[in-house]
Amino acid sequence: MKCACLCATALLLAMQQPQGDERASSDPLADYRAGRYEAALAGFRAAIAASSDDEAAPELRANAALAALRLLRSRDAESFVAPLVDDPEWGADAAFLLGLAASQHGERAVSAAKLADAEPMAWAMATRALQRAALQFHQACRLRPDWPEAVRNLERAQRRLAEVERERDAAQAPEAKKEDAPEPPPPPEQKPEEIDVVAPELLQQRLGADDLQKLRERVRQQQRQKVQTRQDRSTDGAAGGRGW
Repeated sequence: MKCACLCATALLLAMQQPQGDERASSDPLADYRAGRYEAALAGFRAAIAASSDDEAAPELRANAALAALRLLRSRDAESFVAPLVDDPEWGADAAFLLGLAASQHGERAVSAAKLADAEPMAWAMATRALQRAALQFHQACRLRPDWPEAVRNLERAQRRLAEVERERDAAQAPEAKKEDAPEPPPPPEQKPEEIDVVAPELLQQRLGADDLQKLRERVRQQQRQKVQTRQDRSTDGAAGGRGW
């Protein structure tokens, strides 16, 4: 895909640039092949600016995106190819380049997630970006089934996503994996005057002051009756001797 796009751009630039234009001495294709990606990107960008956004050749946009990706300028690459997404002829190329950009986003997020002061959502951002990358490569394969580079990148993206998910799970602290139920709050302390001694059969209801007074009187009455009964039995035994 890269060679086809770049070769097409060389012819297009030669046709678009007027004689005597100072940009004619700059060859972004040669800069790209020589590894001068900053210069290549500047040349492709200038060629796109020389035409309206609607008329900029797809080859220019694709090559500008390639140069931007070499410089890890993922957002710039995405903006270059955005108009090509719905193009019947260039949709597969756009998906492929967007997959590369999403992969770069994902790798940056992975690096950020491994920092000591990492943001809580860094791992989630990494996995989402790599998922987008796999989806874009899958789209490229769907639109151009006989494209081996797209197939290989789809397989790489899926493997990388699985690796990052394992790294994410391993990086989580053990306590973060458990959702322990919160400990129940301690029971409120009762003041001595709030503790009532009541009969077992009345524990299910809260008694008022009058009810408590009646209950205490009842308990005292029962105690008096027990004492009186023991005294009566003792007196009967002493008077009549043994009863057996």
